[in-house]
Amino acid sequence: MSKRLATAGIVFACAFALGAEEVLYQIDLVPSGKLVSRDLPVLKGTTYVFHEFPRGTLISVRKSTVKQITRMSPRAAALVNPKTRLVRIGDLAFQGPRSGLTGGNAPSNMGRARDAVSAANAGTAARTGN
Repeated sequence: MSKRLATAGIVFACAFALGAEEVLYQIDLVPSGKLVSRDLPVLKGTTYVFHEFPRGTLISVRKSTVKQITRMSPRAAALVNPKTRLVRIGDLAFQGPRSGLTGGNAPSNMGRARDAVSAANAGTAARTGN
């Protein structure tokens, strides 16, 4: 009985490991370009519909712009479409200061920029006599 249970467990683990591999498809476009799909693109009317890899966004591409569709491994997909690295940026002029993150009275980058502009304008006013 225990041998059967162990065999069933091994078979289940192997089946789970085989099912865990994600199947991806590369879509070659005319005249050039490539897209990677999480699922097999489905032809609906005159467009192919699929979920983009890695984000999963639903995309449709005209049949006339598709050169070929091929199955690929996740390792090959990582080489074609590497994940981008997010970089945190500072304050932007159209956003204004992030008052919650500066910790009360501490000046933000935006505050320093405003002070610099005020100082520059004061110097211009003194030179022109306004």
